[in-house]
Amino acid sequence: MKNSHPDAPDDYAAALFALGHRFRDTGVLAVGGPDREAFLQGQLTQDTRNLAPGQSRAMAGLSPKGKLLYFGRLAALPEELLLIVAASARTAVLEHLRKYAVFQKVSVTDRSDELLLVGLYGPGAGAVAGPEGSVALPADGEFAAGLLVPGGDRAAVEDALARAGSMLVSTGAAEVLRVEAGRPRFGVETDPNSLPDELGLQAAISTTKGCYVGQEIVARLRTYGRVNRRLVGFRFPEEPVAAGTTFTDPDKESLELGRVTSAVLSPRFGPIGLGLAFREVPDGAALRLPGAPARCAVVAPLPFA
Repeated sequence: MKNSHPDAPDDYAAALFALGHRFRDTGVLAVGGPDREAFLQGQLTQDTRNLAPGQSRAMAGLSPKGKLLYFGRLAALPEELLLIVAASARTAVLEHLRKYAVFQKVSVTDRSDELLLVGLYGPGAGAVAGPEGSVALPADGEFAAGLLVPGGDRAAVEDALARAGSMLVSTGAAEVLRVEAGRPRFGVETDPNSLPDELGLQAAISTTKGCYVGQEIVARLRTYGRVNRRLVGFRFPEEPVAAGTTFTDPDKESLELGRVTSAVLSPRFGPIGLGLAFREVPDGAALRLPGAPARCAVVAPLPFA
């Protein structure tokens, strides 16, 4: 394993230069029944048609006002469609879908305890195959690939990972890798007012499908306007800045210029973070706190490089 950052933890280096893995905490909701495709077609931002078993697509669910309720991936099994969402959102999403499923020929089931989501890091990820019944998932942020596998096959998956020389990636290293890649986390980079385009979720939105909840707002923004804020990276060149720090306009304190949502110490990039910046704040802008000039955040494009 070639490691150009010798002071970096071994699991971090494995994730970059060899093969690493992590069992991701996630929610998996199964939608079955003869109307499952049509039902989700009206619920999700993504086109649910013609998704063959084993395939998946990025997706999101919105409120009627276009606000993000959840985002993740839609994966197809022979008799079910699976919504892979943040673990923190699973209960709310389950209740939301069941409310809309009344009088339709669909069932919505929480299968989070029956299925495992394995995130694979590094150039060696392609060498790992899941057991029969697994769904292979594409690259997502810091992950080179993923596997959704039956929970009963965990031991077999762990054995396959060990034979491939994979290293388990710790929680700390995983968070650093996520921030470096610029992948937003639901409930961390999002709030109740988040819009999908603010988080860079364009791949989750179909521009050709029919009506879905929140579509009018999405279409209106893309045709006539633009979002007021965007997901960005922050570099902290003078001292680390904590998550939750808000930078305001020195001439108008009620105007938020940027907000740090995640902050880590990267072996490659030093103190960095993720957050939201007002649309008029350009890449390279330095935001400072009044009375604490060393608390500086420089807006950076994502992913970090």
